[in-house]
Amino acid sequence: MRWAGATLIAVASAALPHAGRAQSSAAQPERSTASGVYTEEQATRGRDTYQMQCKSCHTPASHTGPTFASWWDRKPLSELFQFVTTRMPKNEPGSLQPDEYVDLVAYLLKLNDLPSGSEPLSADSAALRKIRIDVKPGNRE
Repeated sequence: MRWAGATLIAVASAALPHAGRAQSSAAQPERSTASGVYTEEQATRGRDTYQMQCKSCHTPASHTGPTFASWWDRKPLSELFQFVTTRMPKNEPGSLQPDEYVDLVAYLLKLNDLPSGSEPLSADSAALRKIRIDVKPGNRE
């Protein structure tokens, strides 16, 4: 009887960490970009960085409307931030400061007519994971 009880406790203990991980990875974003997750100042700085670092390879149209929506709509904002930070600029990926990258993301949101807010967007991946990109319906098609 003792052996069965010890086995049950061992099995239950082993299952607990896995249950916690499954639950946290399935967590849905708590906020939406439609609620204003960046400031106008960030978007302005992002525009300036875009002009200096991105414009030679990308037009704003390549980051807006249906193109943007097909890649990013309904995804966590952390995915867009990670994509930009690990792949851009093309000639030197990851060469900008985290604040420059988050400002660029703010500019991309502004280009897609998503509203600004009163709180700045954070470069913290955990915070960005809690924000869902919600593109306006007119930009989806």
